[in-house]
Amino acid sequence: MGKYLVGMDAGTTGCKVCVFDLEGKLVGSDYREYPCYYPHEGWVEQIPEDITPALYATCKTAIERSGIQPKDILGVGLSSQGSVIGMLDQHEKLIRPFVGWQDLRGANKELEWYIKYITRKEHYQITGDPIGFVFSLLKLIWLKQNEPENWEKTALFSTHQDYFLKQLGADDYYTDFSSASREGMMDINADQWSKKIHDIVGIPLSKRAKIIAEPGKVVARINVEISKLTGLPEGTPVCMGAHDQNCNTFGSGGVDDGTAVMVMGTFGSCFVISDKNIRDPKGKLVVKGNHGVGNYTIEAFSNTSASSYRWYRDTFCDLEKIVGSAPGVNMDPYDVINRQIERVPIGANGITFLPYLQGAAGEKLNDRARGTFVGMSLGTTKADIARSVMEGISFEMLDIVKAEQAAGIDINSIRLTGGAAKSPLWSQMLADMSNCPILILEASESGCLGAAMYAGVGVGAYNDVHDASQRAVKIKEEYTPNTNNFEAYDKAYEKFAKVYEALDSRVF
Repeated sequence: MGKYLVGMDAGTTGCKVCVFDLEGKLVGSDYREYPCYYPHEGWVEQIPEDITPALYATCKTAIERSGIQPKDILGVGLSSQGSVIGMLDQHEKLIRPFVGWQDLRGANKELEWYIKYITRKEHYQITGDPIGFVFSLLKLIWLKQNEPENWEKTALFSTHQDYFLKQLGADDYYTDFSSASREGMMDINADQWSKKIHDIVGIPLSKRAKIIAEPGKVVARINVEISKLTGLPEGTPVCMGAHDQNCNTFGSGGVDDGTAVMVMGTFGSCFVISDKNIRDPKGKLVVKGNHGVGNYTIEAFSNTSASSYRWYRDTFCDLEKIVGSAPGVNMDPYDVINRQIERVPIGANGITFLPYLQGAAGEKLNDRARGTFVGMSLGTTKADIARSVMEGISFEMLDIVKAEQAAGIDINSIRLTGGAAKSPLWSQMLADMSNCPILILEASESGCLGAAMYAGVGVGAYNDVHDASQRAVKIKEEYTPNTNNFEAYDKAYEKFAKVYEALDSRVF
């Protein structure tokens, strides 16, 4: 019997593929970036010609780096972006570029049109999703109203999961419960597409993935052609994975009631596991099925999170990139920036950064909000700006935690995953400002691990999701809150909140 599982993550800014043993140990990985396109303000698009070849090549390199015998691979699972719209014609070809989850099309006009036919309350009760610009729903309405020719030619409205499973050889279009839920058009009480909402928008259910499958379901076996491209042996089971945030949650051990998982990557969120299919009294928090576990996740999210930090790096830090790559240095540019931040006091010497580079999601749900620096003077340094960016991203995550606590959810500790978890500075900052222990996982690539674990359940390597979690997920470190820092962070957070409030009433 084989000994290894492969997790593939077709992310927003790049793809990563990891090879794990059954105890969750990473034995090989590779990562490649690819672009997003921004044809108009607020629009975010991608094309499969960038993603699919990178995913294949990344898989091949990860397997080569692992040093294992490919025949020992039991199966592969896919972690995919949520709320990405693919419009396919009758020949299964993409009619137009993918509309990304960060895209801001579909907001006020589309919302006004939609709520003529259904109330916000009923929509929330059916889907568990607040009506907002992150989900596919309003963007689909925009596409129908603004691209009627493309709309008429569309034979299938795909999710990323069903599209890329097909690229790996699936015999039909299969999606998962978490990806379907991210469309904002699924009945999470019945675990099926909502016919009522699809009828309102004008999408026949025949133009959706035919099957919303359980995690781990074998939907393909690697054929000769895909084997050559990916390095996966011919016949390897391709298993149903999940929306990347559910893969992150599962790969962080999020299976039992009360477990909290904070994801800080391109997308940011804090998921709390609940055995109850509850609803937020304020209608702000997202509720969806915890794919494959049989309970639910309660969340709110950031539309950019750590991608705001990448934006700062790419826009302002050419020098840090040069320094990091200098002979004898060999440092990640982020580590160079982090060293600058460490020298700046809490509050960034009066600089406040609002990280809403693609709108404010979470409990604000404001597509008009934008990234903003406030408080600069002639004495402001680049290090001050860097710290304000890290703090602003963290304050948005703190907003999410506070919203969940206000809804009556107890959070005693938080498992942190994503890019922020690699930074001791950032991990301690989150612990101090939330006054909550931050737990770091042994496997930092929790999205790929979750996808691999789903595959492991599907091929019988694990008895069930709980067995997979107990065997493969391990805590390696804990950051306890420094109470001496809480007051300073609380003061900076109060300013953060006031800056948003002032701009929201006058600018946003």
